[in-house]
Amino acid sequence: MKSSHASLVFILLLSLFALHQCVRLQRSNKIDMSVCVHDICGGVFDGGCYCCPKTPALCWADNQFCTTYCHAQS
Repeated sequence: MKSSHASLVFILLLSLFALHQCVRLQRSNKIDMSVCVHDICGGVFDGGCYCCPKTPALCWADNQFCTTYCHAQS
């Protein structure tokens, strides 16, 4: 087997191992792809706020409300 074939087989095995590890991740380790962005807002919201990326001036304390509003805007 040529060295180029051996390196392709090695890359394939390495990729399959990485894919196997990704499947084993817990739900808490997965990336959060929510619509709203968590931000630090002054005064009104102590724990931060959630804003729509399209309308950054409109922010809410509740992530669920923000997500509902952002989905309605798009």
